Parts: sequence; structure tokens; C-alpha cells
Amino acid sequence: MRNIAAVLLVAAALPLFATDPNPSVRQRELTLRLLELSHTERTAHAAMDAMLGETEKRLVGLAESTGDEQRVTEARELFEAFRAKAAKLDFTALMQEAYVRIYAKYFSEKELEDLIAFYTTPTGKKSIELMPDLMREGMEAAALELTPKIEQISAEVMAEQEKKRPWRRTMKDLQSVSAAIEAYAADNDELYPQGDYESLKALLEPDFIDDFPEKDIWGHAYAYVVSPDRRQFRLVSAGADSIFDWDSRRIVPVTDEEDRPVRYRDRLEDDVVLDDWGFVQLPVQAKKEHEN
Repeated sequence: MRNIAAVLLVAAALPLFATDPNPSVRQRELTLRLLELSHTERTAHAAMDAMLGETEKRLVGLAESTGDEQRVTEARELFEAFRAKAAKLDFTALMQEAYVRIYAKYFSEKELEDLIAFYTTPTGKKSIELMPDLMREGMEAAALELTPKIEQISAEVMAEQEKKRPWRRTMKDLQSVSAAIEAYAADNDELYPQGDYESLKALLEPDFIDDFPEKDIWGHAYAYVVSPDRRQFRLVSAGADSIFDWDSRRIVPVTDEEDRPVRYRDRLEDDVVLDDWGFVQLPVQAKKEHEN
């Protein structure tokens, strides 16, 4: 909605910032006649309705994606309040002077006369009548055809960016699973889950985590180990080479986090390790992000 408001503000401000010569008296007269013939206000309202429709879909859709009914209700209320205020705008008064300058910038007096002559023909009148429908259907078609492609491009770009810094997603996955494990323990006498990583999904999803990550950025399964007393655990990514280090899945008793510094490795092939105290081992490339 901020984008729509910005468009309106920019359009209304055009007369203030225009540097082109002022329209001639005849250009002004012809432009006003053209605006009258082309039902510009109705077309503008139709365009606004189309934009508002798409804005509503995105705003409410975003709220619905959270699964929070309160946020959905608030999103609808926000949009309806915006729509009600937008409906009171006088497009003719707001845009008339801007349109006069814009048309004068691009059309001579003779060309404006030609446009008026066209719009008084049956074909010209039909084009005016159909313009709102053409704009609405055009926007709907654009949303239908372009949105999936834009989303695909976005996903591809995100994937490419992830590959440049592969440790980020792996770290995020391990942190998410760790948080779910801690939440599980809080409901189970402070005991961590038994079993291996594969068995965690059934225990944690969906009560403690919505989307359980099964593989790291390199496409390899994560590992989970828990101490016999279920008081300590480790989560491990085998890194770029899919080979677990000999000691990465070994539980090491820790009583104070300060006694266990994070080891930073130069190779992405080395394991990424997180335990119940935090990260144990990370790529050196992640050091700055982790310590901040």
C-alpha cells in the first residue's frame, strides 16, 4: 500500500517539478476535452481498483501464511480502512493539471486533435468503454503468468546466494533443531530425545518445529547423538565432503561454556557441530557472523 500511496504522491507532485514549457492554451483546451472523452477518472478508478485488488491479495495472503487468525483479521481491517480512504480521492482534481502537462509534453496540438477525432469514432468509443476491463484483465493475466516465474527466479537467486555461503543455512538448520530439542526437553523433565536424527522428526514436528530440516546445504543427512543420561546432545553436519570427522559425534562433558571455545576450520569439508551449549565447530568463514 505504501507503493500505491507513493505513486499518487508522485503523480500529484508532477506540476511542481515539471521543467517542460507550459502547455499552450490550445493544448490545455484539447487535453481537457480528451480527458472528458476518454473518461479518465473512471479509468483511473478502475486501475486503482485493480491495484488494490492485488495489494489485498498480497497483504492478506502474507498474514494467512503465518497461520495467525488475529493477524489475518488485522490485515483485512487495515486494508479496508485504506480502501475506504482511497475511495474518497477526487482523481479529476488531483490529476487534471498533471495530465495537461504530460499530454502537452508528448503531443502537439495537431496530434491531440487527431486523438479527439479517433475517440469520437465508434472504435474509439469502444476502446474507451473497454479500457477498464483491459487494464483489469491485463493485471490479472500479469499476476497469473508472471508471479510463478518471478517466484522461481527469486528461489534460484536465493539458492545461488546460499551456495556462496553454504554454512549459513546449515547453521540455521542446526539452531532451529536445537531450539526444538530444548523445547521438547522442557516438556519432558529436562531430558533430551532418545534415538538418531531420523527419529527426531516424528518427535519434534509439528509441535516443536514447523519444518524439520533433514539435509544440510550439501544434500547430506544431519546426525544427532545424545548422552546416555539424556542431559547432553550433539547435532552435526558432515560438511561439503559428506564424511563425518572421527570425533564430531562424540559427547564431551562440559560444565561451563567458557571452558569450551569454538573451533574454526579452514575447510568447508570439515564438520559443523552444535551441542546443548552452542556451536562447537564452524568454518572460519562464519567466525565474524557467529561472534557478532
